[in-house]
Amino acid sequence: MPQPRITRSTVPATNSYTVSDAKAFVLHFHQDIGAGATKAVNITYGVAAADPILELTLTGNAPINLLTVPPGQEVTVGDFTVGVTVGPPDTDTGTVLVNCRITNQTLGSLGSPWTLRGSRTAPNHWDIRFSDTSALVDYVICDPRAVVQDPGTVLEQDHVTLVADDATGPAAEPTVLGLANLPPNAFTPSYLWHHDADLAILPMDETTDAPTLDVTLPGVYATIAAPLTLTTSFGTDGFLTNVSEPKQLTISHRPQDIVLVLDRSGSMASEDKWTNAVIATRALVHLIADARAGVNDQDRIGIVTFTDPGGWHGLPISDEVEIAMPLTALKDAREAINPLDLGQPADNTNIGDGLVAALDLLADAGPIGDRRFTVVCMTDGLQNAGHYYIGDTVPDNAPPGTVEALTSVTGARKLILAGARMYVIGLGSTIDVELLRKLTDTGFTQVLDPADLPGVFTDMLHFSQEVNRPSPSDKAPELIPSEAGRVYVRTTDADRVVLSVIAPPTDGTIALDVWDGAEFVRPPFTVPEANVSETDQALSVGAPDKLPEGEVIWRVSLLDKTTGAPKALTPDQVLLYEDLHLKAELTLDQQAYLTGDDMVLTVRIRRDAAPVLGAVVRAELDAPAIGLGEALSAAAVSATPPPATAANPGGRDVPPPAEQRVIDLMRHNGWSRWPRHQAPGLFADGTDLLHDKDGTGDYSNTFSRVFKAGTYGWKVFADGQDPQGNTFDRQLTISTVAAVKVDARTTRVKTERILHHPSGLRATRITITPQDVRHERLGPGHDDAVVFALKDGMFEEIFNHQPAPVFTDGTYQRVILFKANQHPVVAVRAAGTLLRPIDATG
Repeated sequence: MPQPRITRSTVPATNSYTVSDAKAFVLHFHQDIGAGATKAVNITYGVAAADPILELTLTGNAPINLLTVPPGQEVTVGDFTVGVTVGPPDTDTGTVLVNCRITNQTLGSLGSPWTLRGSRTAPNHWDIRFSDTSALVDYVICDPRAVVQDPGTVLEQDHVTLVADDATGPAAEPTVLGLANLPPNAFTPSYLWHHDADLAILPMDETTDAPTLDVTLPGVYATIAAPLTLTTSFGTDGFLTNVSEPKQLTISHRPQDIVLVLDRSGSMASEDKWTNAVIATRALVHLIADARAGVNDQDRIGIVTFTDPGGWHGLPISDEVEIAMPLTALKDAREAINPLDLGQPADNTNIGDGLVAALDLLADAGPIGDRRFTVVCMTDGLQNAGHYYIGDTVPDNAPPGTVEALTSVTGARKLILAGARMYVIGLGSTIDVELLRKLTDTGFTQVLDPADLPGVFTDMLHFSQEVNRPSPSDKAPELIPSEAGRVYVRTTDADRVVLSVIAPPTDGTIALDVWDGAEFVRPPFTVPEANVSETDQALSVGAPDKLPEGEVIWRVSLLDKTTGAPKALTPDQVLLYEDLHLKAELTLDQQAYLTGDDMVLTVRIRRDAAPVLGAVVRAELDAPAIGLGEALSAAAVSATPPPATAANPGGRDVPPPAEQRVIDLMRHNGWSRWPRHQAPGLFADGTDLLHDKDGTGDYSNTFSRVFKAGTYGWKVFADGQDPQGNTFDRQLTISTVAAVKVDARTTRVKTERILHHPSGLRATRITITPQDVRHERLGPGHDDAVVFALKDGMFEEIFNHQPAPVFTDGTYQRVILFKANQHPVVAVRAAGTLLRPIDATG
């Protein structure tokens, strides 16, 4: 398809421009017109069914439609008159000539500014010719270039960059002449990307200001063709626009390898954490196997469990890091998981070693090729053992030179670690949230109640597969009768539904019914026998036979094996997911936050390529009521916690100091879990709702009360109707972390002279209490993030050849030694904030 372009005549003494294959153009010029003089501009365009619109505007005045000026008459504008003659169509050239004459009726004018605009409904050929060279053209701009570079065939869940030609065109075929003279922001190019496939690609239907769009492709259950088009625009009024020819984006499925990495340390024995982890693991294997059934016969899933009977040590990794299930084809894993013994909670927490074992499991399974790696890591504590550690700092009590950072791995381990999608679940209040969050830039969730673990664990399906979780309810939708003990779920145009019910087969048999408009009946499609383990029952229905189009209301029941009567079943026991035509995606504007930041939530909802409008999107937030650093600081100042004890009666899994401080603090205050805050009116506008202000299907709002450090867990519910009129609902979760944003003005700095210091030198103690603008203290345990630097003099610990002191009350101290002729000045950077210089002479 020919693209718009502008050509300037190179013939001497000719002042003319040609605009080709464009629906519209804008030409701005200055003209010297003496008293009583007339200057002309001729516009030629191709004959078509309908006349174009030609407008001439003297800056500051109303436009004149040249084709409506009566023959032989003139229109007055400012000090000028405009006359127009429209010639008959030229049968030889198929063009029409419009002669426009501008006459100055007063004392003459130098550089009067004019704008000529032409438009019609289809691309055309325009010639603009001035009567002489005194017309100085500032710029000519026509429809933008719209060409998408061929994306070809790409793999599911890949990060790709879609690329288009620049809207201003190449040098040989520009769509703008006089680029430097364009009015600021008046003709800014924009690029609106669109696809027409039967699946949602997010972000898509996005407008960018550069000719590229970064997208993460969805998972697919078959090779999908997604015709891709681009609408380019100059400015926002839609006058200069163009639409590209479609290019075929083909998304192909690929082998997926998934490894679940489970903490089997001693602390997992408490609060039924390990029991719930085993339930969640079985359910997740069932759901993944059912969701990917028939997609790629090379898909595999494996399980690693980790614990360590010792502390930090050199290689080899403990043999208690076990491959509980090697990478296994999904159809085999679906059965193998049922009787699998995952072991029992044992010793210490060696998270890094568990992850390295997962990397080795993936690396040993063959060439990397097109394989896609997903690692799901779950732990309930801080690392306190092993050889590989997470983070940038060698752990306390680790023998020098014996341990390695996880990021130091090489070879295939390094390649897989860099390319794998990592989903992290932190279980309980004593995890090192900031440390675990560093493992992933994609998925992190903190679970405070172990009973919630199966639901949260299996919500990882949103992350690794192209599914959403509708909201199960013990109430049927309006006008449909409900029965006690049954659970109801609504899906919309799903090709496949996967289901796991957290109930052992001894409790009964699961049954699926669908609403036929009058009653619940057995489905008119095959429902296979459930795959059962001792903790859950799972099945899938749908593809390749597909499911009924539109909205389907499901009733899930647990039936007595003898009587067939329904037994008690709750929504929390029903983990049901649908593959997607209608997709809702929840994102945050940052990966992590500091206190005082705004937190922007956005939910994009699409039905295939179409935005879903008019939905109700409501948010719930589980936020820290007390900041960790503040609470630990206050406890160290005002109370003496009980003596440190092991995390379990057997003396195994002894927490590192940071975790032990949290345990002792919670015990001292009688907290079973860290205090949380759930308040209405979450957002800056006083509502709990996300709004689609621009009518794009992107629902957003701003939370402006990031006041406490800790984990912020969002749960979002979306319901409405898709463009086909089908009712839908979705349940989405996401977690993020906020740390204290240290403020230089409110951070407390104390200087104390020390008399008669043993060194014989002058001495000053500098005490820093880092805190934010609301006086929320950073707290203890951040010694690597509070860095002291000294100009002149010496730090006491250097003089004594000892480690720097560590305090638990939220203060950070250094003693400065100096001679009488020295003038020491201390610089401190606390958690990224540079404090004011401190004069240590007191």
